[in-house]
Amino acid sequence: MKRKIPILLMIDHFGSGGAQRQIVNIANGLVDNGEDVHIFIYYPQYTHHKVSLDKRVVIHEAVKSDKLGLSVVVKLITVLYRFKYKSALVFLNTPAFYLELASFFYFKRLAITYSERTSLELLPTNFLSNLRYEFHGVCKNITSNSIVQSEKLKRKYANKNVFYIPNVMPDSFFDIDINPEALINKVFVVIAHTTPFKNFSYVAESLVLYKKNFSTSLPVIHWYGRIIESDELIRIKSMLVDNDLTDNLVFCGPSNDIPKILEKSFMLIHPSKYESSSNSVAEAFATGTPVILGDIADHKIILEESFAGYLVDIEKPLDLALCLRHSMDINVTQYNILCDNAKNYALKNFKADPVIEKYLGILS
Repeated sequence: MKRKIPILLMIDHFGSGGAQRQIVNIANGLVDNGEDVHIFIYYPQYTHHKVSLDKRVVIHEAVKSDKLGLSVVVKLITVLYRFKYKSALVFLNTPAFYLELASFFYFKRLAITYSERTSLELLPTNFLSNLRYEFHGVCKNITSNSIVQSEKLKRKYANKNVFYIPNVMPDSFFDIDINPEALINKVFVVIAHTTPFKNFSYVAESLVLYKKNFSTSLPVIHWYGRIIESDELIRIKSMLVDNDLTDNLVFCGPSNDIPKILEKSFMLIHPSKYESSSNSVAEAFATGTPVILGDIADHKIILEESFAGYLVDIEKPLDLALCLRHSMDINVTQYNILCDNAKNYALKNFKADPVIEKYLGILS
């Protein structure tokens, strides 16, 4: 029997980020479709999503031992020659730079697909960053999980194949039924790391304004994600203490069971200042959880198509406070409509099969 030529996927690590979760989902979907899949990483100490990776996926690890990542490139070249991949899919700018650089020393044809997972507004504009971006020109295909960013990338890479491919959500999210207790308990949730651009200050300031303007039914918001200490986070925690709101915005740390968290949650709040396309929004939709989204990236388009939540201005904390107040007052019928709309939108857009088929079309 002729040996199946493997496909290479590459990312920095298996940590708790959205891009890392997504590449694991894609790897699992490709394996389920009969592909031989390998993943290359270079920070093996981060293992959060590794537990979800199908055991049939082969993992290659390098250890980044120098600032420039030359050790990663050398290991990559070795792996390329050993396994002679038919194609490669790489997430994030730095991993892509390493793979693109390694491809110059690989004297065979390798069809590289670069998937832009970072908000273009967050990308630095220094010389090294611009150089990394120019290296994407060696790729055959460019993909993005954002409608808005896909259009921008089409203009930037006019001579490349540029595709919009939404995030794929695993079945564990679709298996969650709408939970009537979520309407009773009304616990909001945010799923994000506590880096300042994720905008936890906006949420906290909204709660302060809520308490000042509405004396009863204070919302409870649970924030799940890796807690990254910063001066901004220290300031916000102090503000919560001063306003007796420490029980209303709770930083819970990361979780390995996001579907169960969403099942118990009344609504997802997505307050980030920048985003390409959020995994947490797609996951909320898949579980039938309504959303409150900041007016960035694709969010306005998604809400106009889905009718599954509310849009708020992330520059105006009072806007979120008013939206929280409105949400606290919706009745059972209104809430169930939002839940059904979210679930139906996810079934059409985020199920694994149609998304994996798009990747198969590119990588095979």
